[in-house]
Amino acid sequence: MKTPCSLRTLCAPLITMMVAFLLAAAMPDGHAQAEGGIPDRPVRLVLPYPPGGSTDAVARHITQQLSVDWKQPVIVDNRPGASGMIGTEVAVRAPPDGHTALFAITQNIQNPLLYPKASYDFSKDFVPVARILTVASGLAVSADLPVSTMKRLVELIRSQPGQHSYGSTGVGSTAHIYGALLDKTAVLDAVHSPYKGAGPMLTDLLGGRITFTIMDVGSLMPHVKAGKLKILAITGAQRLAALDGVPTFAEAGMNGFEALAWMGIALPAGTPEAMQRTWGSALERYLTSSGFASTLAGMGLTPSYLGPHDFAAQIARDTAIWRTIITTANVRAE
Repeated sequence: MKTPCSLRTLCAPLITMMVAFLLAAAMPDGHAQAEGGIPDRPVRLVLPYPPGGSTDAVARHITQQLSVDWKQPVIVDNRPGASGMIGTEVAVRAPPDGHTALFAITQNIQNPLLYPKASYDFSKDFVPVARILTVASGLAVSADLPVSTMKRLVELIRSQPGQHSYGSTGVGSTAHIYGALLDKTAVLDAVHSPYKGAGPMLTDLLGGRITFTIMDVGSLMPHVKAGKLKILAITGAQRLAALDGVPTFAEAGMNGFEALAWMGIALPAGTPEAMQRTWGSALERYLTSSGFASTLAGMGLTPSYLGPHDFAAQIARDTAIWRTIITTANVRAE
């Protein structure tokens, strides 16, 4: 008697089809994979500033490592303009699926304080994932300027009212805020000279066309090492090992300059918690590694990792601090 189904002719193909169907049903598709916390397509890290400089370099080192971890392209998407607000708005509008993140810096919390019409509220529109590092700012002057202390700089500028200026990387930047604070608290009567980025501003500082700037130490150090700039004071509560002979502003007799700038990673609000954990764990592994510390050391920077909870707490504290500083300095960006 013939069997109703020959294993070699009918049953084998039927079984194969059934197994394939069951395996396909068990395997997550791209959407399910993403919801499970694993990027399933190219990822972008939006950087609201132009290529070049320490911020861009740090972002690119991180994306290279994430590309290896996730086996997906992770790119830096530079979107400069409007004091960082253009790039920030790009990240705000992105689908909150974990495939877009923001490379955030202190200016992201300063902007809503400076621009009442800003289209985002950092604390509401983003979820902090990791603080990467903190950065002290240094007051720098040309090596040719005949001053070597903050006291002498203040005396020089006061003796020539209206003849000196301080440079910044744009209206509303940290350099602008700190410069305005010094101008007001030390009664300098210095003129603000905003530039479209650090490059042209540093060129004029080196050439003596502006008197001073207060900006991140990482960008200043190459020129300090070359003997072209002098740093007279730094922000923060303690001195830097790389500049142990340079006093803090407080040590130089000037209060209000304790806040440090920072760099970090944030995701759009609404990003699934699984994706938040994926970013958080990957960043913690790399940002606390000796390899990353070595990379930053070569740039004159030091890692200062904080996880999501502690980073969120710092953002809340810093928002209050910068609100006070901006009010005291009477900085207006509009």
